[in-house]
Order: sequence, then C-alpha cells, then structure tokens
Amino acid sequence: MKGKWWRLMVGVLALAGGVGYWTTAQATSVKKEQTAIKKIIKRDLKPVGGKWSVKVTRLGKHPLSVRTGNQSITRQRSASTIKVFVMVTIFRRAKQHKLKLNSRDRQDLKLMIHNSDNAVANRLIRRAGGFKVVNQTIRHYHFKQTVLQRYMLDTHALRRGRDNYTSVNDLTRVLVNIYHHQLLGKTYDKQMLALLRGCRNHSKLPKLVKRATVYNKTGEYPDKGVQNDAAIFHTKRGTYSIVVMAQSGRQWQQYRGMNRLGRDVVNYLNHHR
Repeated sequence: MKGKWWRLMVGVLALAGGVGYWTTAQATSVKKEQTAIKKIIKRDLKPVGGKWSVKVTRLGKHPLSVRTGNQSITRQRSASTIKVFVMVTIFRRAKQHKLKLNSRDRQDLKLMIHNSDNAVANRLIRRAGGFKVVNQTIRHYHFKQTVLQRYMLDTHALRRGRDNYTSVNDLTRVLVNIYHHQLLGKTYDKQMLALLRGCRNHSKLPKLVKRATVYNKTGEYPDKGVQNDAAIFHTKRGTYSIVVMAQSGRQWQQYRGMNRLGRDVVNYLNHHR
C-alpha cells in the first residue's frame, strides 16, 4: 500500500513539474516569437522614414501581441481609418433604437467602407448625430487615442490644426472585438465584419498575402505623408491582426514596406504554432 501511495505521489509531482515546464517553455517560445516579429517589422519598415507604429496580434488558443515603432507609440493621423468608428456609431445607434437603418444607410455604409467614399462618410457622420455622438461612442468603448474633429477633406479645419486621430492600439481592439462579436454583439458585429471583408483596397498589407480572408480598412492622406492599414487575416493556420500607421514618410516606400510586412508577418505566424 505504501508503495502504491509513493508511486502515486511521484506521478503527481512529475505531472506538476511537467505542467510547470510546459508553461515556462510556452512563455519562452512566445518571447522568441515576439522578438522575431519585431525584427521582421523593423527590417520591412526601416526604409519608410517619417513616423510609423505597428501592432501585431495572434488570435485564438495561443495569443500573442507585439507593438513597436520607430518613435514613441502614440496617436497618429487616422485618415480614413476613422471611418471604422463612424460605422460602429451608426450600428450602435441602430442597436439603441435611436436610428432605423434604411436602404440608403446600408448603401452608404458599403460605399464608405468598401470604396472609402469621403462624401458618404460625411453624410453618415451627420446621420449618426454629428461629431459629438461619434465621439461619445468612441469614449463609451474606451478608445482613448481616437477622436473625430473634422469632416473628410475639410482642409480648412486642417489649417486650423484640427484633424482626426487614432492609434494602432485602438484600431487593433476595435477590429478584434468586432471579429469576436464582442463589441456590439453578434447581430451587428457580423454586419460590420461583412463590410470590412468587402473593402476593395488591398494595395498595402494584403497585397502579397496568399490564401487568406481579409477584413480591413485603409487610410491615406498623401499630402501629409499618411498611409495606414488595419487588417485581420484569417488563414487555415490561424487568424492575425496587423495594424500599421505611417506619417510624414515617402509614399512608395510606405507601400513597399507594408506589402512586405503583411506577407512576412502572416508567413511567419502561419509557420509557428
């Protein structure tokens, strides 16, 4: 009896030790992956110039998050990525029964997200209730580095120092929450995800990525050297979020760097875990 008890205790201790070892090994592995991804980011975006920041997230059972930049990571000019938050506001108002979505609203949402139509985005801002209501929604969900302060193409507001801002943190969180149906709930998040899947601009992060379903929204303001892309890639091997924001840089190098970044990060994550 004593022998059996002893063997049982040895087995339990060995199992506990094994679990501890596995956890440590897993943590070490994640750190190595984070280091490898940071190297990829810095290599691919080194020629871009200006200011840039990136956040990479792996969704699922083996979560991973990497955030880096060539300067302090703060809010940056959003360009058209702010339209994601306008979309969220429209659907939130519908969920609250403060706005009844009609056929024109749905068509406008497609034009704003699929084609990045600026005039339509301005119409949807007014339809949502204006800047105040959009910013209330932004604050409600604690997107602390995001603010809507001007209409699209309002160069007069820009000259007065007012622009729209967001960050790689806020864009990542809004995309991931929509993907997981954890923002407005399944009914509305599925509709927003379908809109993001229909975005026609795959000229940046998705351009060189093969065999992936892409949900994204780009933003660009060449006069200010702004090129942004916020994307989720779903592949057979995993689902990943990549958000890149660049400003005051050289456009052709921004595009080239983002093309490589999307391809290299997705390829790396597809072959790890």
